[in-house]
Amino acid sequence: MVLRIGLIGAGGITTSHVKGWNTVTDRAEIVAIADVSEEAARFRMKQIGREVRYYADYHDLLAQNDIDAVDLALPHFLHCESIVAAAQAGKHAMSEKPFCLSLEEAEKIRQAVSGAGTIFMAAHNQLFFPTVLRAKQMMIEGDLGKIYQIDSLDSGARRRPISLNKSTWGGNAPRPAPTWRSDPAKMGGGELIDTGYHPTYRMLFLAGERPVAVSALLGTYRMPLQREDTANALIEFESGVTGRLMSSWGVQTPGGRPMQFAVMAEAGQVWGEIDRMYYLPVGFDSPAVVEFPGWDYDRTFAAEISHFLDCIEGGFEPLHSVAEATETLKVILGAYRSVEEGTIVRL
Repeated sequence: MVLRIGLIGAGGITTSHVKGWNTVTDRAEIVAIADVSEEAARFRMKQIGREVRYYADYHDLLAQNDIDAVDLALPHFLHCESIVAAAQAGKHAMSEKPFCLSLEEAEKIRQAVSGAGTIFMAAHNQLFFPTVLRAKQMMIEGDLGKIYQIDSLDSGARRRPISLNKSTWGGNAPRPAPTWRSDPAKMGGGELIDTGYHPTYRMLFLAGERPVAVSALLGTYRMPLQREDTANALIEFESGVTGRLMSSWGVQTPGGRPMQFAVMAEAGQVWGEIDRMYYLPVGFDSPAVVEFPGWDYDRTFAAEISHFLDCIEGGFEPLHSVAEATETLKVILGAYRSVEEGTIVRL
């Protein structure tokens, strides 16, 4: 049976989503798109390769009986209401990060999904880096012994191309046109609740236990934002494991190739990029290297979509469902509160 999918939101991130859906056409097909911009929806149809039904209001899409599941890719402030509406319509749903913007919203979602009995998956695509999954396997099987510390990073600095209008040289760079991301209330914060969400859920996935405390520092160095473009946080887990988080739109990840995570443990350490993992046992000078040829960022979207379909077909809970997404949000909100209060926040 080929599942019928509704795509809700047709913005830039759905470029990668549609690439992912196009890899599983034997299992699922996008049959409808909802977006306030028909132009954006038509553009996405070209990427899909055929015309599908268009709705200006996603509630009209959810009302269609022939749609089995939805892929939600809306601005942050619309996540809660769209997830709840999808559950109430009886649709399985996968939603972009962040899960939502408050713990009150998270509880509304929990109740809606639980009451509907539908599959909900937080679209935490970076769980599907092959390096993250291999490191998790090593941790589960005890290869590293007792875990001491987990680092999780997602940082990058970009420069615009030089303008060929030399009269602009040396002046202030033009500010980009305002979007919903320019409004902290619609974003839910700054970089931390956006890109910083990725290293946070990655860390929690690797730790496999409940975070109990967080302290954070935020900074704005490069980006013309009302909120932070850089975040650093320390997280304490139940067993005493320490998590160190670094996320930024303003500075690069340390090192030549961007490291995504590192796990320090009793028997050694393991760290990973997207397509390469390193394992260094205690007492060894050079790490063993495991490579995953052909892996790039877009493949994580194909992998998460395949997992979403597996969960629907097999009737089992996704790697990150409501509970895991809520724990991630607790850490993010706790980090913001830590900065506001100048203290360590118990979660």
